Amino acid sequence: MKSPWPYLFAALLTTQAYAQPLKTILTCPLAGNSKVSLLAEPAEDGHRLFVKLDGKTHIAFTDMPQADFIGRIVLAKCVSSSLIFALEYGSPYMKGVVMRKNPVTHSVEQIDFAEKALPHWLYLGREQMRLVIPNLGYEVPTKFLLYDYVAGKGQAETAIGIDTPPETHGFKVVHLEQRSGH
Repeated sequence: MKSPWPYLFAALLTTQAYAQPLKTILTCPLAGNSKVSLLAEPAEDGHRLFVKLDGKTHIAFTDMPQADFIGRIVLAKCVSSSLIFALEYGSPYMKGVVMRKNPVTHSVEQIDFAEKALPHWLYLGREQMRLVIPNLGYEVPTKFLLYDYVAGKGQAETAIGIDTPPETHGFKVVHLEQRSGH
């Protein structure tokens, strides 16, 4: 009887040859005349997302690089020189990102989020981004969850619970539609 090892080894070597090509979902203009593209690889249970920025492609969820998020795209849009997207990866949770290049420094800024609701508002300032999401999980006794990014410091470790939307002074506030995507 022949050993199965040569066949298993050959199968492992050829697995990548059958990988699906990445499909561009959308491309958004960013500050500094650059662009970012959201790419998707079809998978059995949905899509695996990637981001192409400045000619380099990487996994979409860089805050958890070891995790393999596959799901249904529930939000994907360009807003005010930013890209925002979310993936429903295990009901009722959605994992998402808002990404931009700072309008002053042109460095990449990113907010990673994972909640039961999609964001309602995106606040864009010269040195700060904020993302406001309805609190459907009630892990904290507040109406909204606030994700905050400050230039030079990065994203806060956790979202903050708030009962009213934050002050708008110094920010362009973008109201995000509830359901959009591909």
